[in-house]
Amino acid sequence: MKALLYYGPREIQVEDLPQPRISENEILARVRACGICGTDLHMYRLGMFEALGRPVNQGRIMGHEFSGEVIEAGSGVSGLRIGDRITGVGIGVFAEYAPIEVTARSPHLLPDNISFEVGATLEPLATSLHGVRLAELAGGETVVILGAGIIGLGCIQVLRAMVSCRILVVDSSPLRLDMAKKLGADVTINLKEIDPVEAVIELTGGARPIERLGIRGGNADVVMDCAGDRLCPGQGLRMVKPNGRIILVALYEKQPELDFNQLVRRHVTIHGSWAWTGDDYREAIKLVEHEKIDRKPLISHVVPLIQAVDAFAIQDKPEAGIKVLLKP
Repeated sequence: MKALLYYGPREIQVEDLPQPRISENEILARVRACGICGTDLHMYRLGMFEALGRPVNQGRIMGHEFSGEVIEAGSGVSGLRIGDRITGVGIGVFAEYAPIEVTARSPHLLPDNISFEVGATLEPLATSLHGVRLAELAGGETVVILGAGIIGLGCIQVLRAMVSCRILVVDSSPLRLDMAKKLGADVTINLKEIDPVEAVIELTGGARPIERLGIRGGNADVVMDCAGDRLCPGQGLRMVKPNGRIILVALYEKQPELDFNQLVRRHVTIHGSWAWTGDDYREAIKLVEHEKIDRKPLISHVVPLIQAVDAFAIQDKPEAGIKVLLKP
């Protein structure tokens, strides 16, 4: 079979490998589509999160968000049969075939009215959904989303499907900001053209001095960091109102700096949001199955697995695309 192997930062190549074997608690999936995730980019660029790659010889098969078909099931597997269409998460799915551990979290049956391409975008949608749920939004609140990649755009989709709120989106890519607007963002802010903190302050009612700290603050109810730039948590802290909430959905290549005196003085809650639960994933499937969310516009490129090196070059540039899928 063909598979994409990682050997070190920016050292990836497609190779021929034997078809993998499975254990009693695994299924063997024929991978039909798989997405290049932000964590895959962290691994590709810097060697972070190597555990998300399945070791093979001297390298690792990358990839974890996928859709496909069950072609073999271990003796301990129940609830899945050969021929089932599935969506889920695995280790090493940038390949024609992948062994997938069966747990309560994943994989899930993929409804017939959802394509394999869209099915491969459901894992990041579940991540967006998990972050939005942690924000515990009430109707009429203002949400700032930092980063209009697949997770940030997914947050817009979930918000529009589930709650009435005002959405402000910050990014540097005109392509992604345009998509944010199409998906329902009320305001988009290009951080290359305007200071995003000052923009949010003005859009949320003007500056409020933070007593005894000499800092201007905004009045957003919630800030969701889906970008992962080291400046974002600090910017979010200046955008959010006293007693507001910051949800950190992104991962960081460089350690952020944060003014903890401001955090304490203003009673701001910061909540980390890692991945999703099985219930989040099932809800994400339902939102797409019942056409409350359309993921097709977010798929900017579908690239054959044998051209995976080119696909990573596209996904590595925010101005070049949104979601790049690999097709074994």
